[in-house]
Amino acid sequence: MSKEELDKVLAAQKEWADGKGGQRADLQGADLQGADLRNAYLRNAGLQGANLQGADLQRANLRGADLQGADLQRADLRGADLQGADLQRADLQRA
Repeated sequence: MSKEELDKVLAAQKEWADGKGGQRADLQGADLQGADLRNAYLRNAGLQGANLQGADLQRANLRGADLQGADLQRADLRGADLQGADLQRADLQRA
């Protein structure tokens, strides 16, 4: 996924969360390896099976996100909010 595409998805997610239209982020199976997602608002986002290897998720809001089967190997999760996130079968090695 290109940076421009990801930026559009994140902007729509923020609008959806603020009740201003937009839509919930559906990043199921997306290749986000090494992506810069610092401070990203991904609350309740669909990230099932996403490749987030080495992604920078510092201080990202992933509260309630669906991360089932996501690959989070070596992802930087410092300060990330994962409360209520579904991490079933997620790979968190060295995260």
